[in-house]
Amino acid sequence: MMLSDYPWLLLPYQQLASGIMHKRAHHALLINYVQGSGENEFIENLVNRLLCQNSQQLEPCFKCHSCQLFLSHHHPDYYAITNEQGKQSIGIDQIRNISSKIYEKSQQGGNKVIWIKHAALMTEAAANALLKTLEEPPDSTYFILSDEHNSQLLPTIHSRCFSYFLSTPKLEQSIEWLKNKHDQQYSDNELASALLLSENAPLRAIALLAPEKWQQRNVFCSQLLEVIPQNNYWQLAKTFDNEDFIERIIWFCALLSDALKAKQKAGRFIVNRDQVPLVRLLATQNNEKLSALYHLWLQARNQLLTITGLNKELIIYNVLAQSELISEAKS
Repeated sequence: MMLSDYPWLLLPYQQLASGIMHKRAHHALLINYVQGSGENEFIENLVNRLLCQNSQQLEPCFKCHSCQLFLSHHHPDYYAITNEQGKQSIGIDQIRNISSKIYEKSQQGGNKVIWIKHAALMTEAAANALLKTLEEPPDSTYFILSDEHNSQLLPTIHSRCFSYFLSTPKLEQSIEWLKNKHDQQYSDNELASALLLSENAPLRAIALLAPEKWQQRNVFCSQLLEVIPQNNYWQLAKTFDNEDFIERIIWFCALLSDALKAKQKAGRFIVNRDQVPLVRLLATQNNEKLSALYHLWLQARNQLLTITGLNKELIIYNVLAQSELISEAKS
């Protein structure tokens, strides 16, 4: 897609492309983003503009030989680095290989661009190797480092880069954009819920609104409406028999958080705007029980997302059993 397909990216692009156009671009740019906000399209356009040898405007010309090479994914002066398949990190050898290449003469006679995706995956050794290059970069060489907004990157790398946060659009703008994509298939409350569950990242919201995925969420919420009054959380076990079980945990955490907001008379801040009856049902429990349930499910979520090698089935069964005990406890 063209950048114009993502209207919320136009101003950020203009801000950064202006430095490129006036030859004031920082040699190392660190872009943090919310996943699903169009980050790849945004950065690809910046890379293209840095490589373009013809444009005098903010946008690349898309016609020169350098642009054509980039668009065909064959530009010899562009290097994209991420963790290799099957590995959890970006190793020092990957950085060393690139460092040796960028000191060579540009094959197209223009800029050289290195995009390090998920930069926080660099090992400490890899980050230190990159640091040396960032301190004394070759001429006409630009680095773009990118990662999610909550990632952890070495402070020394931060200090050598110009940091830029790619913000998500306002909720109202995102709803209008999604309406154009879904032809009024969903209500405003459903669109808002999908966006808020996706940190207001429009492309993540589109994935959640895919008919099969959205139906899975609706079925899960319907099951909760039956399970909660009976305090029969074990009935949820069958919904965790597939690869998307972590989503169910995330969805339930959001619902519990909404119930706590409702009890604090902060209903306007709830995320699940299309599931108000379910939120109200959860809110009939006292604050102590709701808080205990929320922290129980949140802990499971964090464990499953951050710790490898866990017995996922055991964690889920423990959460379901503990949920029943919490709900049974006397007020």
